This record gives sequence, structure tokens and C-alpha cells, in this order.
Amino acid sequence: MKKIATLSSSTRVRRFGFTLIELLVVIAIIAILAGMLLPALSKAKTKAGTTRCVSNLKQLALAWYMYPGDNNEYLVKNWVGDKRAWIDGTVHVGKLQSGMTNVEVIKAGTLFPYNTSVEIYRCPNDPQEFLNGKKVNRVRTYTMNGRMGGADPADATRYGAADTSWVQDPKAKEYGPNKRTTDITRPGPSSANVFIHEHPNTIEDGFFAVKGFQNIWQNLPASTHGNGGTLAFADGHAEFWKWIEPETSKRKSWDEPGKKPIDRDLVRFQKATAYDK
Repeated sequence: MKKIATLSSSTRVRRFGFTLIELLVVIAIIAILAGMLLPALSKAKTKAGTTRCVSNLKQLALAWYMYPGDNNEYLVKNWVGDKRAWIDGTVHVGKLQSGMTNVEVIKAGTLFPYNTSVEIYRCPNDPQEFLNGKKVNRVRTYTMNGRMGGADPADATRYGAADTSWVQDPKAKEYGPNKRTTDITRPGPSSANVFIHEHPNTIEDGFFAVKGFQNIWQNLPASTHGNGGTLAFADGHAEFWKWIEPETSKRKSWDEPGKKPIDRDLVRFQKATAYDK
């Protein structure tokens, strides 16, 4: 009988595996790589959201641009607290308001037939809000510059609309609201702001108020795109505006004083609204 050879202890096959230290090193490397990649992924996601936001605003602006063609060149109404406005102005989308999730507010608007997608009324970067203990998406995050289709004393007398000409400033009587396309001259269509992505803390109705001759932010633009906001203009194009002042992205509420001696971001909004600065 042939004797089977056995391995001595010195020639036994060694089993390979990771030691605890080696595993910790691998985990540490993975953590470092994740730490390097996540900010880049987050930045890419924000940029993609900004691109979609600008696209949404452009589609809204094109709908707004088409409306006068069917209405004797009259702009769509931007009347506060009125069902005859571009959105149902009687229902607010502000914090804790039931209108936050009510798409009928959009569908009832006079602008809706010109683009029947409710998705173009909100920015994908806008943060979710709490309503009745649940996180929800606000159905509308854009508002319209108050000078575009806003109501003045004549509209109040003739149609019963709420006169909002006081919003701009007592000194701004010479800058009445634009009612027809031919009124859009100061500034011209390519520089005249129509839609704004509004800050979630100040959005409520469909009217974005810009103080004309005071260093005060009445309503606030959103800053969910990093240090900047998105706007659309009367010629149908939309833009991303990078903020100049560091304070702009930190603002939280209505009627905040602008930076002194001059707030360049506020002045930019004033110029895009009506006022020669």
C-alpha cells in the first residue's frame, strides 16, 4: 500500500483574507472618494434644476406673449385677489395655505389655455413645504411682475379690481402698469421682467412687488439655484441672474432694507420693472 504524503506545518497552504486594518483603510478610501463626489453630484443636480427652471419660465413667457394676440394686444391681467387674473388670485400658495397643492388655482387662470402643463408653474429646485404634517410640493413657485397687467385706479373704478398702483411707490405715478404690448417701452421687451421665481417665504398671490424709489425689497426672489435667481422677460426669453450682493441670497422676509448705500441686485430689479436709475 502506497503511503500518502502529508504536508508538514511549514508547507501547509496559507489562507488569504483582509485584516481589520486593511478593511478600515478601504472604508476610509471609499469615504474620501464619496466626500469628493457628492458635492459635485449635488452641484450637477442643482444645475440641472436651474436649466429646467429657466425652461419652465420661458414656456410661461411664451404663453404670456401669445395671449395679447387673441385679446386686442391687452396683456393678461395680474390683478390681486381676483379670479380674472393669470391665475386664480383669490387662492394663495403661501406657507400653510391650502392653495399650495391646489392645481385648480392654475387651471382656472386666464393664461392656462396657452400652455396646459401645470408643471411649468413650478421650479424643480424649490424646497418642499409642510402642510397638515406632510411634506408637499408647492404647485406654483413663479409670480408675475406687478407692473405687467397690474390694476390702477381706472381698473378699480371700471372693473372693481383692487388698485395695486400704490405698491410701486407714491413717486412712481408716471410709471403706471403696462396694459397693452405697446406700453412696454420703459424698459423695452428684452429687458422688461415678467415672471420671477419667488422666495418660498414671500410667495402668496400671483403679484411680485418691486419698490420703485425705495431701498427696500418688498417681495424676494428665490435663491434655490445657488447664489442667483431665474427670471423671464417680455420678449419670451428667460435668464439666470447671479447675485452681486452676498446679502441677497440670505434674505428671508418681506420689506427687508436693501444693502447700503446701494443694493445693486435691487436696482437691477427696479430697472427691469420700470424705473430709470
